[in-house]
Amino acid sequence: MEKKLASLFILFMILFAVLPFSAGAADEENLFKYTSSGNVFGGGNQLQINQDIPGDLVLAGSRLEINGNVIDDFIGAGGEIIVNGNVSGNIIAAGGSIQVNGNVGGDLVAAGSKIYLSKDSAVEGDILLAGREVTLNGIINGNGSVSARTFQTGEDFELKGNLELEAENPPSDLKDKVGGSLSIIPVTRQNQYAGGAEGFSIFSFILGLLATLALGFILIYSFPGFVTGLAEIVRGSALKAGLLGLVLLIFVPVLSVILLITMFGWSLSILLMLMLALAALIATVPVKLLAGEMIYSKVFKKEAGKMIYYLTGAVVFAIVYEIPFLGGLIKFIALLAGLGALGIWISKKAKPEN
Repeated sequence: MEKKLASLFILFMILFAVLPFSAGAADEENLFKYTSSGNVFGGGNQLQINQDIPGDLVLAGSRLEINGNVIDDFIGAGGEIIVNGNVSGNIIAAGGSIQVNGNVGGDLVAAGSKIYLSKDSAVEGDILLAGREVTLNGIINGNGSVSARTFQTGEDFELKGNLELEAENPPSDLKDKVGGSLSIIPVTRQNQYAGGAEGFSIFSFILGLLATLALGFILIYSFPGFVTGLAEIVRGSALKAGLLGLVLLIFVPVLSVILLITMFGWSLSILLMLMLALAALIATVPVKLLAGEMIYSKVFKKEAGKMIYYLTGAVVFAIVYEIPFLGGLIKFIALLAGLGALGIWISKKAKPEN
């Protein structure tokens, strides 16, 4: 449970770190987006950042290498992440291998198979690390919370605050390198297996969120008018859209079953079910877009782009979905509203223009 709460905490940090983005110019060739406030985010196979970033840096890719300095926060997800430059704010990273060689002005939050902090690094804030192998050889001026199967420290390691460690075989001289209190929870094989299902649940949660973000970004980028139109229908006629969505969710499967038992209607039945499945897949995108716009405008008192609105809504919905009963109810309502909005949009397009 503690690990799951930590993961949700990381997601909250990711959300509020990237919310301040505003609309900017895009470099499609390099898959980068530069915002007017100095933030940069992008994705690709292998990304290398050599210049200094005046704002936040958000990247996702197979291999990320950051050689320039980042004035604010760095948020990254990838197979291999190497941070050689200095980050004035926080580092939030998830990947297979995470190596930090520069200084961190804020907190270091990382989850991965291997996490390494070099001897030339200093973290001014706290560290929150979870991985199979964690090696620390730098200076941490704050507190630490580390969960690892294998935990190692180098000669230059020093943690000036308190350390909470969950590891299988902690170093024998660890007490001498921790300035505050040291709390060690030994990890046994039995405990590792017991936590496997929970770890898989967290992985599934993050994977589902990434899939949702990818779907929404593709739809908004490819069909901005369509998605915005659906969101406006939900805004103006939420109750009507929800009721119509409920009717469609019941009527279409029933009609498909009726057609399926006829001699010539089976092909139409399959087509209807495929269309319903496609509609259900994209139905919640405009709902999350609208919810994200409302939340962002309420919290930050300013406007942003559609991508940021959707990112806000998608992350908030993903977290709310984890609440027992309430999450399922909200997911069902969002599905109905989205399906109804699609039905209204199709009916408007089908009407002949006068």
